[in-house]
Amino acid sequence: MTVHFQVEKWRDALPEMEPILVKHWREIALGHDKVPLDIARERYQHLCDNDLLHVVTARKDGVMVGYHVAIISGHLHYESTLHAITDVYFILPKYRLGFTGIRMFRFIESQMRQRGVKKLITGTKLHLDIGAVLRFLGFAATETVYTKYIGD
Repeated sequence: MTVHFQVEKWRDALPEMEPILVKHWREIALGHDKVPLDIARERYQHLCDNDLLHVVTARKDGVMVGYHVAIISGHLHYESTLHAITDVYFILPKYRLGFTGIRMFRFIESQMRQRGVKKLITGTKLHLDIGAVLRFLGFAATETVYTKYIGD
């Protein structure tokens, strides 16, 4: 069951990505009743049109089974150092076997190097923690993010 990875344009990947994004949201997101999935398609497309969005898809026999989306830019504090900040990543559960996730992140790293990225930034949910995988890949935990819903 070999999964292949490739870089794709946002607009090309989106039709297949959307049903997976819904599954992703259901599995990962908290507070579904308060924060609905509402993809800012035009904003993503703007990032893509300006070569700031990097999309990697995971495919098995040509069918999308996962993705990684990152924003590539100079950081506001380190403008001269190109950063890739992960927006989302996901692999459908039945394809998480073996080293699929590790292979995906290694592919992403090689592609980012080609783009001139110097620093990768990604995270993991505490309730579905893949920190061990990220540490295995050479990532270091650098901060903890807290959230608080302050709506009605």
